[in-house]
Amino acid sequence: MNEQIRLVIRHGGVDQVQRVLVSTLVVSVITVSAVLVSTGAGCTVILPDDEEVTILAWNVENLFDAVDQGTEYPEFTVDGGWTERDYQARKRRVAEAVHSLRPKPDVMVFVEIENEHVLNALVDDYIVDIHAPYRAFTKGPGAAIGIGLASRYPVTEVLTHLARSGEFPPLRPVLEVHLDIDGEPIVVFANHWKSKRGGAPATEPLRRASAALLATRLQILRETHRSVPIVVTGDFNERPREFELTGRSYPTALMPAEEVAGFRERLHAEDDPPWWVTEDWFRYPDYLLLAPDEVEARRHEKWSDGPVLVNLWDSSDAPGSFFFIHSWERIDAMYISPVLFESGGLEFRSFAVPCVPDGCDSQGRPLSWEDDPRGVSDHMPLLLTLARSEA
Repeated sequence: MNEQIRLVIRHGGVDQVQRVLVSTLVVSVITVSAVLVSTGAGCTVILPDDEEVTILAWNVENLFDAVDQGTEYPEFTVDGGWTERDYQARKRRVAEAVHSLRPKPDVMVFVEIENEHVLNALVDDYIVDIHAPYRAFTKGPGAAIGIGLASRYPVTEVLTHLARSGEFPPLRPVLEVHLDIDGEPIVVFANHWKSKRGGAPATEPLRRASAALLATRLQILRETHRSVPIVVTGDFNERPREFELTGRSYPTALMPAEEVAGFRERLHAEDDPPWWVTEDWFRYPDYLLLAPDEVEARRHEKWSDGPVLVNLWDSSDAPGSFFFIHSWERIDAMYISPVLFESGGLEFRSFAVPCVPDGCDSQGRPLSWEDDPRGVSDHMPLLLTLARSEA
């Protein structure tokens, strides 16, 4: 069913309204909430010693303070037994893990942070070896957790997008942060999509609503800032091969560009494509198109007339970032625009899924702090390294 949705982008205090169509099974409404940004007054940006820029993305697993504000999960309240000592220990363990990373991150995206005060306390008081005075944070109304970003480099613009799907509560926001990397612009989208709790097919429309929001923003940036590199990262609660791994029985929020290209050919040839494949499905996507490399991304951008992202998992030997019910999953991800493979400006160098000290068990799987006091998170961190290159 095609539903008209309303996308509102707050920019410079003015609401810019666009109407788009999204092919979903439920009504999707997209709005925008305010984001809290703090930059250190009078601070000096310290550039790294080399030409590389590293971006960290990590779901740090429920980092809550010790102050009851009414939105916490029950186990992170005073009555639930959560204490100031627990809070300080959690910040210390996360900071130790970040300090161990090589190369050290210049931009840090943290998922599952309770509020901006926790973000500031973590970065200012514990991650002291990394100068990251520029901050952005967002979470949905009444939500327990949000997304925070801390950067060595100046933040030039911030947008936060909040999706709503049918009668469900608002979905977790997408945080859009524009950075100035020593004169080179880059846009980072930080995500935390709906989990599969309740079943993968039943919750897929919610992840598709988040993908529709993101696909719209990517298309807008493609039209207005075509050469600006983009990094889409976070915890998507969906594997990049979700469509294939679920038997191709229903559309997913992450779609292989090659498969979608095949559906397009079948539709135009009247060759009985799947029930959801319509012209509107291509025109108003509620999915992100993924390709294994920049060559394939560029090829598919020609027919899609829209952005196709490079899936960095396809260049990695790491089995995953999350281990669930005896199997690895790649639900945390870095998807980047193919412009990052061109010479001149910022250029892709490497993608890594490191095992931080004491953050993994004897088999290299992430060690949750809730399962073992030596652990850090049930997710592993992701590191994307870029370099300044000459044209």
